[in-house]
Amino acid sequence: MVEQEVDVTLTFVEETGYLGNSATLECDYTISSGQDLPVTVTWKQGDGPRYAEEIFTCTGYTKDDKSCVNAQVTKIQYLNRIQIANSSPSLVFTKVEAEDNHNYWCQVSLEGSNLGEEQVDMKSVVLRVRGGNGNPKMHSVTIEANSVGVEGADIQLDCDCTGYHCDDVAWFKGPTNEQHTEYDMVYTRSAGSRPMPTQYVPYGDWKGRATLSGNNLVITGLKKSDAGRYWCEMRNAAMYGIGEIATDAKSTVVEILSENDRNVFTCEGKADGLYSDPYQCNMYYECVMYVKYHRPCPTGTVFAPGHPLYACEHPANVPAPCGTLKNN
Repeated sequence: MVEQEVDVTLTFVEETGYLGNSATLECDYTISSGQDLPVTVTWKQGDGPRYAEEIFTCTGYTKDDKSCVNAQVTKIQYLNRIQIANSSPSLVFTKVEAEDNHNYWCQVSLEGSNLGEEQVDMKSVVLRVRGGNGNPKMHSVTIEANSVGVEGADIQLDCDCTGYHCDDVAWFKGPTNEQHTEYDMVYTRSAGSRPMPTQYVPYGDWKGRATLSGNNLVITGLKKSDAGRYWCEMRNAAMYGIGEIATDAKSTVVEILSENDRNVFTCEGKADGLYSDPYQCNMYYECVMYVKYHRPCPTGTVFAPGHPLYACEHPANVPAPCGTLKNN
């Protein structure tokens, strides 16, 4: 487990607002160490993690105090209309206006120096205003839970999109600066329109090592420096310029171990068959005459040990730790 990893959680991905009334965008967070450390809560509005604009910031927030040391509205159109909730870092609109019909991002970051990508996370919630202007996003991204990779091996990060505007995918890593606004691009797929074909583009050091399997990111020859937070962003090229109507993104944290840090799986002495990968629920091993094959599960599924028909199943049909099935 990554030390002091931040994970933002949302109660709903969409909230209905009514003109002139109040509305609350629910948001909460966890820190993997279990400590109640001070965080900065930043609410942003707009088109994805890379482009969303800050509208409210709250520093020194702790779950014990449930308040900000300093709070500031940073975009004039929200002045005197938004504030932090009394019991959580949720955003409260005291009076909803027609122009509030947007995609909002709840970002939580640990405070301090020498912090990494794992110590900041953000997720989005739509405020859909009845009688408002515009029409925010109409799709939602889901991503595979955090993964552990092995130096020199391969890894697959699963990403799925439901709803509309799921044509283009951008994978990026970060944030890479103290302001949590910049990211390193890893791989993009842009759906083409006649006569232009679909474009697949790896970036920087990822050339030759990163590719896509559907919407999933596959990285070969893992390096220690590959550890960090990866984002899967889905949008529709035809909707560029309209903004958050076409965008959603989620992140997952990848930890990289050296061969000395883990027990290396081997097929020596094992019967032919399928075996779980203790570090990746969406991968498994197949042994055939003592030869090892590392196989991925289809998107949205995890390895199901002992299943009579399938290697992989939906998590709801698989017991812990990889699934949610409860044994009666």
